[in-house]
Amino acid sequence: MAVSLSPTPSPLELLIRDSVPRSAGNVPTTCSHYVANPSFSLQDKKLPEVDLVTRMQVDDSVVGLTEIDESLYSRQLYVLGHEAMKRMGASNILIVGLKGLGVEIAKNIALAGVKSLTLYDPGLVALADLSSQFFLRPEDVGKPRDEITAPRVAELNAYTPVKVHQSSNLGENLSQFDKYQVVVLTSLPLKLQTLIGDYCHSKGIYVVAADTFGLFGSIFCDFGDNFTVIDPTGETPLSGIVAGIDEEGVVSALDETRHGLEDGDFVTFSEVEGMEGLNGGEPRKITVKGPYTFSIGDVSGLGQYKRGGLYQQVKMPKTINFKSITAAIKEPEFIVSDFAKFDRPQQLHLGFQALHAFVE
Repeated sequence: MAVSLSPTPSPLELLIRDSVPRSAGNVPTTCSHYVANPSFSLQDKKLPEVDLVTRMQVDDSVVGLTEIDESLYSRQLYVLGHEAMKRMGASNILIVGLKGLGVEIAKNIALAGVKSLTLYDPGLVALADLSSQFFLRPEDVGKPRDEITAPRVAELNAYTPVKVHQSSNLGENLSQFDKYQVVVLTSLPLKLQTLIGDYCHSKGIYVVAADTFGLFGSIFCDFGDNFTVIDPTGETPLSGIVAGIDEEGVVSALDETRHGLEDGDFVTFSEVEGMEGLNGGEPRKITVKGPYTFSIGDVSGLGQYKRGGLYQQVKMPKTINFKSITAAIKEPEFIVSDFAKFDRPQQLHLGFQALHAFVE
């Protein structure tokens, strides 16, 4: 019996296969749809002919483009939208720490298409790092993590230049962070996290601090004061058919269909007969009266409702003020992931601080 074996893909090919299709639908990879189409060639979709040295430089001729490659980022555009992609394309990001967690973040950001990605971890590669840092090889042991990792991250996306941050001490001369819009901190002592985090908070630089401890992990986000969330829920806007609107502005859904709206949501109307003043008007804030009814407030002067009409939820921007990391440690706000263990986040919060204190 003859058996045909395909060549075993390299670790880099496996990484691109698992990662790129989620954000770059038409980039040739070793994934299943590429194998199923043997006539496909690299000439069908060519990335810019940029050598590795150029990819690792912040060059405005390569990055910071006003136009987004919709074929490369088609799936990502569908999820995030053009506005978010433009903001990402104008962001210079620093990642501190390149062990398992840090390199996973670096890989995702490189594929996402930011203006520039800078890595920092001068620590020497240890044999244990190979268990979680997928860019490292046995021959890298004893070499600086950032210098080894940066060129391999740069291979993932020609649109994202990658370089190494040069600093002898992150805790000195904090102005070194001024050139970044986002700073991601991993595998850092808590004292250094608070020092850098508080400085970035005062400068309006976004900070993400993340750690993993065995099976447990933590993440802290500080996006400064007056951070605007364009879509607070990320869900598809609700809509429905209007069955009636009374003189007090209470709207009833058709056939007792649950509207699914919440207090404070905004809606617009169309195709309403009798209260034509509602059609195409400004979004109106609602108050939920029940699962099938909601109030839109004063409707005097809009006429008498006759029939018909559609309502459409409108996502309104929401402004959030974030605490600095020092303030959040003292007065934390947790996201509960297991409602059967409400006290678990508090215990882990104290446990992580104890681990940091022990290491220091």
